[in-house]
Amino acid sequence: MWQYFKEEQKASFDTLMKLSIIIPCYNSAEFIEDCLESVLPNIQSDMEVIVVNDGSTDNSNDIIINVGHRYPDKNLIIIKQENAGLSAARNKGLSIASGEYISLLDSDDIYDRQFWSEVPPLLNDSSIDIIEFNAEQFENELSNIVEHIDCAVYSGKKHISSIEQLKPAFQRSKWYPWARVYKKSLFLDNNIEFPNGRLYEDMSTVPALYLKCKCIFGINKSLIWYRFHKKSITQTFRQKDISDLVYVATKLSSLSKENPEAKEIIFPTMQRVFNFIKYTLVKNKQANFPLSEQRALQKALMPFISEFKLSRKIQILILPVYLNTIVRIRKK
Repeated sequence: MWQYFKEEQKASFDTLMKLSIIIPCYNSAEFIEDCLESVLPNIQSDMEVIVVNDGSTDNSNDIIINVGHRYPDKNLIIIKQENAGLSAARNKGLSIASGEYISLLDSDDIYDRQFWSEVPPLLNDSSIDIIEFNAEQFENELSNIVEHIDCAVYSGKKHISSIEQLKPAFQRSKWYPWARVYKKSLFLDNNIEFPNGRLYEDMSTVPALYLKCKCIFGINKSLIWYRFHKKSITQTFRQKDISDLVYVATKLSSLSKENPEAKEIIFPTMQRVFNFIKYTLVKNKQANFPLSEQRALQKALMPFISEFKLSRKIQILILPVYLNTIVRIRKK
C-alpha cells in the first residue's frame, strides 16, 4: 500500500510504525531506483519509506512511482514539494514519520543486505536511542570501494550515564547522519532539526543528538554503501561553504554553553571545523572571508581556546590577521 502526496497534504498510515526510512531526492534519476530496491523488498509491515521529492526537474518522480508499483503491499509515502534543500527535505520527512525510529538514506546510496538482519531486531529494545554502524564508500560499482568509513565507535549496547562516555564518538567525529538509526523522540523532545538551507548540516545536528541520548548500540559492520561523486556537495567549492562552516562552529559553541561539561568532548569536532575552514581557504583562490564572519568564527572558537595548542591559540587570538594572511599568500 503506497501513497502519493503533495507538500500541503498530510501523509500517514493507520498503524504505528517501528521504523520510518526518510529518503530526500533531488534529480537522482540515475540512482534512485537502486536506492529504493535496496529498501522496499526488505521492509516489514511495521516499517515505512518516505521519499521526499525535493523539486526534482528530471524524471526522478516517474522512477519513484514506477518502483512503488512493483511493491503495492509496501508502506511507501511519496511527498512532492518545491525545492528547499536536503535539510528541509529531511525535516519534512521527520514531520510526517510515524515510526518510533527513523533512518536517513540519501537517494544515491544503498543499504547493504546485512542492514535488514542487524537493525530490525534491535528496534524492539526501546531503551536504545541511536544505532550506529559503518559504511563503504564506492564509485560507480559496489566492487570499486574508495574508502571504508568507521562511524561506529561502540560495540554492542552502551548505556550513557555521563558526558565523558560520549568522548570516543566526538574524538572520531564521523557525523554522517545516514550511518545511524535514531529514536524519533530524540529530535522531537529536544527540538532538534536539520538547519534549512545549510551545508555541512551533519556536523552540528548529529552531535546535538548524541548529547541527548542515553543508550547507543554500535554495530561494527558496514551496513550502507555511500556513493562517491567527484562533483558532489562535499567535493565542489561554493562561497556558501565558508558561511555554513562558520554557522556550524557557532552551533557547536552554543552546544558547549548549553552543556558546559561537554566543552572538552565537543572540542575535536570544533577543531575539525576550524581546520576545514583553513583548508578551504588555502585550496580555493576564489574563496572570500568577510570580516563579519571572521569575527563570528573567532567568537565561536574562544570558549575552546584553552583546548588548543599554543600555535592555534595565537591563530585564534589574531584570527582576522591570520586569515587575511592566508588569503594574501594564496592569491600570489
